[in-house]
Amino acid sequence: MKVLLVRGNPRKNGFTQYLTNLFRAGLLETAARVTDVDLAAEEYSLKPCLGCYHCWLVKPGQCVHHDPMERLLPVILETDVLVCATPVYYFAMSSHLKNFFERTFPLTTHGLETSKMGLLRNRLREPAKWGDKKFISITVGALRAREAYEPVNQTFRLIADTLHMELGGQLTRSESHQLPFKLSKPITLKRVEAAFLKAGRETGTTGQLSPRTMAEAALPLSPDEKYFCTYANIFWENAVAMDATNTNSAKLQKQVGSDPDILMREMARCINPKATARLRAVLQFDFPDCQRHYRFTVDKGRCELKFEPTSTPDLRVTCTRDIWVALFMRQLNVPAALRQGVIAIEGDKSLFTRLDRYFPPPSV
Repeated sequence: MKVLLVRGNPRKNGFTQYLTNLFRAGLLETAARVTDVDLAAEEYSLKPCLGCYHCWLVKPGQCVHHDPMERLLPVILETDVLVCATPVYYFAMSSHLKNFFERTFPLTTHGLETSKMGLLRNRLREPAKWGDKKFISITVGALRAREAYEPVNQTFRLIADTLHMELGGQLTRSESHQLPFKLSKPITLKRVEAAFLKAGRETGTTGQLSPRTMAEAALPLSPDEKYFCTYANIFWENAVAMDATNTNSAKLQKQVGSDPDILMREMARCINPKATARLRAVLQFDFPDCQRHYRFTVDKGRCELKFEPTSTPDLRVTCTRDIWVALFMRQLNVPAALRQGVIAIEGDKSLFTRLDRYFPPPSV
């Protein structure tokens, strides 16, 4: 199995790169022979198509440009599976990837025929070399609505049909700016990452993605539009406050991923109705170092979160933001924190020992 992986993402520390690397890692676990092409790299700098028909009329099959596409066209003809990865810009693929597809024009010739989708298309110059080729797309973007990804996914489906390739599957990852939320969504994000790895393995063995793998890769990271907008605003507020010059810097991702407004919202959202079915209590969490206060009012399986202090909670937990994150990550246990005096617990301490049961990590 020969696989051509074409990356159209200009940023090499972005979310498209991160997920495509996971896909590639799974791909390399198979016996597939992989050619990995980074269209944003200088060695693959491509000139734009001129629409001059030189490759049809003057020198059939040869572009007027002499650049890296000359060596990529034969690779396309030899490959069994073409995989294209791109961020979503204005509901479309990146300019790098768009230019790549425009430059495949020498692979076609004059004369029209009907495609499998029933559409007219240009004939392929060497139809015998296309055989059972498959096409897989990877699209990554910040928006949540699936409708924002349908235009580019439809474009990929049409491209596959135009080049007489079978669609092997489409990986669509929305809400990309929530990928750093590994503290508040550990289970979901592990499932997403595992899906991209599995997608690579499936590509390298069959060239076909299973419906389950595609669904796992696209798991929602926020329960609704309201949460999504709130979390997106928190992301950008952190970026502005840090004077971030790179939205994918490790420092910014760590800051956003451990933001208490997100952690506490997710904690309140994921209350366990069964474990708290008989519980009525007010839980107060105070982080004095960043002047944040969170009041959880638990009432028989339901939880209301307020961003304000209360003077008479059933349980009060006081610590710094970093200490709370360390407790979340199990990097610091409660007895050690109490001995060191870095966390203070007032009121019904039994409530604190049951927090994991009352507020388990979200599965989705």
